[in-house]
Amino acid sequence: MKGLVFDLSIPRYVLAKGVGGMYPKLHYGRGSCLSLRELASPTLPGPDWVRLRPLLTGLCGSDMGTIFFKMSPQMEPFNSFPAVLGHEVLAEVTELGPQARGVEVGQKVAVNPLLPCRLRGIQPPCKACAAGQENGCEHTAEGCLAPGHLLGYQKDLPGGMGTEMVAHPTQLHPLPEGVGDKAGVLVEPLAVSLHAVLKVPLRDEDKVLVIGGGPVAFACLWALRALGSRCHVTLLAAEEYQLRLAKQLGADEAFRVMRDDTAEAEEVARRTGAKVYRPILGPPALTGGYEVTFDCIGSAVSVQDALRYTRSLGKVVLVGAAGILERVDWTTVWRNELTLLGSYVYGPESFRGVRQHTFDVVLELLARRDGPDPSMLVTHTFPLARYQEAIEANLFRARHQSVKTVFDLTVNP
Repeated sequence: MKGLVFDLSIPRYVLAKGVGGMYPKLHYGRGSCLSLRELASPTLPGPDWVRLRPLLTGLCGSDMGTIFFKMSPQMEPFNSFPAVLGHEVLAEVTELGPQARGVEVGQKVAVNPLLPCRLRGIQPPCKACAAGQENGCEHTAEGCLAPGHLLGYQKDLPGGMGTEMVAHPTQLHPLPEGVGDKAGVLVEPLAVSLHAVLKVPLRDEDKVLVIGGGPVAFACLWALRALGSRCHVTLLAAEEYQLRLAKQLGADEAFRVMRDDTAEAEEVARRTGAKVYRPILGPPALTGGYEVTFDCIGSAVSVQDALRYTRSLGKVVLVGAAGILERVDWTTVWRNELTLLGSYVYGPESFRGVRQHTFDVVLELLARRDGPDPSMLVTHTFPLARYQEAIEANLFRARHQSVKTVFDLTVNP
C-alpha cells in the first residue's frame, strides 16, 4: 500500500522550527518529516476487525498543526510515529474478519477514528469508557495498541491518507442512501462541531458568535441550522469569501476581522447593543455582547476576542485544538462569570429524546436534508501524490479561497 507518513525526527524538527517560517517547505517538502511511500499492508488486529479502502480523506487543521509542529507537547505521550495521517475518512469495506459483524463488503462508511479502551483490550475500562463516553478515554497511551488517541496519529493502524486501512466494525457508520461522498467525508468534522453546539442549550432570542473561517467554524453554522436553531448567528472571519459562504450556511450576519481592536469592539457593540469602555492602557473593554461564542481557531487572538465579546454570564466554547496561548488576559472570565467549555471530538448525545452517537446524528440530519448542504465546504480535491499542493491550499487560504481540502484515493495515488 501507499501512505502519506509523518515520521517525527528531532533534527528535522529543530531545523523546521528554526527557519521553517522563512522556508515553509521544510515542514512538508523533501527531507521533511512528511513523505509518501510504499508500506506493508496492515494486518487485521483481530478476527472481528475489517479491512477498508479509503475513498476520500480530509486534510484537517490538526494534521496541519502536526506537520508544522504547532501542537502542544502535552499531546506527545498520546501519539506514536511514524504514522499514516488522516482521521476524516469515507471508506469502502473490502474484507471482513471471520467474526466481524455489523457491516458488509462494499458498504461506504464514515470512520470514527477514536481508539478507546475497548479497542485496546483494556479491562476494566477507564471511568469515561465505562460510562459510554469514549471521547474522554484516559487510556489512549496504553493497552495492546501503541499510543494514539485517533487513527492518523498512531503507528499500528494506518489513517485515511493511504490506500488501505483496518478498523473495528463499531468504528464504522454506514452512509445512508442519498448522502453523497462529499458530505460523507465531512461526517467527522461535522460531528466535531455538532458535539460542540449540543453542549450549549440555545434560545431563539440568543445572539451567537462563531469565530473562524475554516471547516470547523462553517460546520458550527451548519450544525446550528441543521438542528433547527433560530438564534441570531454572526461569523467573524478574515476573508471576504468566507463571509459569503457564511451566509449560504445560514449565518444572519458576517464581518471581517479588523486590525484595530477599538474599531472591532465598536463593531461588536453596534451589532449586539454592547457598550465599549476604553481603559488607560490596553485594548477596549465591553459590557454586553453575545450570549454564546464558539471559538473555532484556538489562537491567542481568537480566544481573547471570544472572552471579550461574550456578555456576562455567557458561555465560550473552545472547539478543537487551542494550545499554548501567550498573553491572553483571562480577567473577563471571572469578572463576567463566564462559563468556559472545551469541546474536542464526539460521543454519546441526547438528541430529540434518544441517546445516539454524534456520527449517527450527523448522518440522520444529512439523510433528512435538515439544514444547508455542507458539501459546499469541499473546495479542493487532490490525488495523494499532490499532497504538497493540498497543504499549500490550506496554508494560503486567501490565495486559494479554500475551506476543506480532500484527498481522492480513488484515483492513482
